[in-house]
Amino acid sequence: MKKPFDLLREVARFGLSQGVSLNDPSMPAAFGLHVDNSMREAKSDPNFLQGLRAEAMFENLVTSLGEVMMIKPEDTGPIQSAVPMQAPDFRIVLKDGSNWLVEVKNVYVRNASRQRRKILKRDYRCALNNYAQATGGTLKLAVFWARWSIWTLIDPERLAPGDQDLTHDMMDAIKANEMAAVGDQTLGLRAPLTLRLMMDPDRTSDIDEDGRVMVTIGKAQLFCDGKELSHPHDQQIAWTVMRYSDWETLDVRATVDGKRLLTIEFESNPPEPSYQGFEMAGSLSQMFAKYYAQRTMSGGTVIEINAPVQTEWFTSLRSREGLNRMPLWRFIMQPNYEDL
Repeated sequence: MKKPFDLLREVARFGLSQGVSLNDPSMPAAFGLHVDNSMREAKSDPNFLQGLRAEAMFENLVTSLGEVMMIKPEDTGPIQSAVPMQAPDFRIVLKDGSNWLVEVKNVYVRNASRQRRKILKRDYRCALNNYAQATGGTLKLAVFWARWSIWTLIDPERLAPGDQDLTHDMMDAIKANEMAAVGDQTLGLRAPLTLRLMMDPDRTSDIDEDGRVMVTIGKAQLFCDGKELSHPHDQQIAWTVMRYSDWETLDVRATVDGKRLLTIEFESNPPEPSYQGFEMAGSLSQMFAKYYAQRTMSGGTVIEINAPVQTEWFTSLRSREGLNRMPLWRFIMQPNYEDL
């Protein structure tokens, strides 16, 4: 069993602040009350909860993408330093050995067309820079633009050099976005995507006079532009796009023969077809954000901080095995700092 190092450190810090030793019989109850009060205070602060949720989402997204050597929470434990220092949220080591220190921010601006916000104040940014310089990392800023479910990852020095306040605009951040370095891609594939559920004829009743039928699914099939997807990786990609992209599943069709229900089909299409031979399905990080929202939000309220990683999604994208696979377009967006 893993030893509870983190818990004991918190108990020790609490005991030092309250003048209570670890062996004091009153410690468990006092610490329990402290935890209860802290939990109550945290749950009453929606901005705090959204910030923690964004941090956990970023960690799980990068882990799921599987394109970095390491990601590790960095802002744990106190810092003793001669100058003001603030540890960023995560340390990321890329496959080329680059060492990034990433500060994560959640930004919600109600006005969908004007996504602009002061992200880092001067003193806080200076403390982050001091930590980065002392530990040999490159400071990066990951922002979750919650109104659009968009992740951007930028080098703040390239946008606003020095320790000045950093005001961030989503459109500039998209131009300078470095999310591709941690594995993000934008996908394109042919439409429509169709899920066909075939009834088991021996265990599906006739349709009664009220239109009701007791069904048992005998087989499920996925199609891309009319072609059945037989490879498990293609099926995983199609199912992920159907569930978590901005494609819409509006058409539901039933095939009936007399009183027998044969199939039910769900068809998914982009909101506005482009007729260019393939359709955009959005970025992996956007799809992950939608998945994460379904698991951690309810009615605009945070109900969970963490959701499971989804490495199988991205394993399917990286795999090159199999013949006659589904046509897939992958766009890897590179940062453009020159035109900012």
